[in-house]
Amino acid sequence: MEFAEATRPQTLERLVRDLHGSTLPADWDLKGETGSWARSLPALADLLVESGLQLLWVALEYTPFQAGSSRADAIVIGVGPDGRPTYLVIELKQWQAAEWDAVHERVTGTGARYERSHDLRHPYDQAHDYGQFIRNFTAGMHDEAAVRIEAAAYLHNATETTIGALRAAGETRGRRTFSGGGMGRQRFRKFLESIFDARSTGSAAKDRLLDAGYAQSHSVLVAAAGIFGDRTQYPLTDEQDDVFATIQNAVSKALSVTADRNHAVIVVKGGPGTGKTWIALHLLAANAHANRQVSYATNLSSLRQALRQSANFRKIFGAGLADKLITSARTYWDDSRWQQPLDVLIIDEAHRLEEYTVRRAQNNPRHIQQHLEAHNITQLFELKKSAKVLVLFIDEDQASTYRDFVTVERAREIADRTGASFKELELQEQHRSGGSQAYEAWVDALVDGSPVVWHDEATFTVQVADSPEELEKLVFGGPAGDKARLMAGFCWEWLPWPQSPSTINDIPYDIDISGWQKRWNLRHSIDGFPRDTSWAHDPRGAEQVGSLFTAQGFEFDRCGVIVGPDLVWSDATKRMTVQMSASHYTKLVQLCRKAPDEEARSETNIACSSPAP
Repeated sequence: MEFAEATRPQTLERLVRDLHGSTLPADWDLKGETGSWARSLPALADLLVESGLQLLWVALEYTPFQAGSSRADAIVIGVGPDGRPTYLVIELKQWQAAEWDAVHERVTGTGARYERSHDLRHPYDQAHDYGQFIRNFTAGMHDEAAVRIEAAAYLHNATETTIGALRAAGETRGRRTFSGGGMGRQRFRKFLESIFDARSTGSAAKDRLLDAGYAQSHSVLVAAAGIFGDRTQYPLTDEQDDVFATIQNAVSKALSVTADRNHAVIVVKGGPGTGKTWIALHLLAANAHANRQVSYATNLSSLRQALRQSANFRKIFGAGLADKLITSARTYWDDSRWQQPLDVLIIDEAHRLEEYTVRRAQNNPRHIQQHLEAHNITQLFELKKSAKVLVLFIDEDQASTYRDFVTVERAREIADRTGASFKELELQEQHRSGGSQAYEAWVDALVDGSPVVWHDEATFTVQVADSPEELEKLVFGGPAGDKARLMAGFCWEWLPWPQSPSTINDIPYDIDISGWQKRWNLRHSIDGFPRDTSWAHDPRGAEQVGSLFTAQGFEFDRCGVIVGPDLVWSDATKRMTVQMSASHYTKLVQLCRKAPDEEARSETNIACSSPAP
């Protein structure tokens, strides 16, 4: 059935029922989401008919890959005058009027009940972001020269005058935000007619989108530079944007001259793949462009180095400023920095913060350590004293070394101690592993529960190999093998290197499984092969095996995990069991011997130390 025909009075209820997925309430056309469909979809259909485009396909309530639970209201699908498949993402609003808060970049004055409980984004921005999710994460959609993706907002109950503030919120927003008044409809028709060929139904373009699989166009490292150049090219999901906006509002309040306190501690909790680093980079970019004194810090040297070495990133800001923006959380102990604190300090992977900062070498001199302990000068305290607003991205379940110290509760204690306000936020949508929600639960059940049968999904698969040779073939056998990695638990020693090695052939193989040999990620670069801090993002790192410490915070197209004797199946308990005696993570094993109550947490760390295939 054609879209226009499906939105007529005699057929509209069936269309809305199909979208709703269940029996409609008696007042289905008066309120809620069903009421929005009942009013907005006929308005869009009428406009397409007026434009002579009634034969085009329209996708309704489309969920792009990696957009979480968010859905695009409508995507008009066709072919452009140049022959390219063309997709117009449309955000539909029933608002009769709206104002624009340029300071906080939020819509006000809509009269909608939900405005009181939600910060409302510009409707064009919503449509644009859905389009970017399609562009960045959908197979066959990455090339702008081959596929055209546009965005628009259609406020069919408004006039050009009543949404004038939205149209004045920026040149692109103004051109692509349309009202239902005479002038607005005329502009929208002209735009539609300019991007679609009315002679084609766009069936092939429809199939191209609806049959497409998941494919990421850029890693977070490549995107980092783009985020600083133009954040709109790498949008946040609705959930992530809510967290971003809440933090920015808190920062503005904390830095206001009228604020009761000019200090704040903000904690963002989130599991693997919820977008913590993504949001952190957006915060860094937004506050840097707002001329605030801001830095990003992490104790993950591999992630820090990868961000610093991003070619475009350094080109945008220069090497010096790049190094000031991307820092180690271990560099804020000098109390002279506390006299002129940063406006905002963003800590990624905050669960990896240590209790006390080591000033140099491996341990503090005794008198310095005694001073730190006597005055409770923890690393977290140093970071808070170095910034008016401290933002901590944390996942307590990812604490993985014997030195990891920071928890949400300890962050709250620091806020109380320094007289700062405290806010706790949480991310729940998982976007790694092709966005598979089932995979995360499956891994939890495998390593710390009762294992369940895995069923492959369209965007994510799991395979079991009977040998390391087979595993290597599965991981590196497909395209883009340099974006795949092998990882293992701490079951094999890091063998000592010979003095002054000259080539990779001088370095011993650390891992030997029945004649299959590999080296751990290298402690120093040699012969063109990267050192451990570059293993995850340097293509030649694919020839070594990584660990939790070099893989954490990164994403790969394919991962292979070598499960060693520290994680074995127990027929007695019908679950995976950790064998601490098989681990070569010496410091953790020693800690467990000294503090048996630490062993339970440590066993979980060992069990979870390797990403699954």
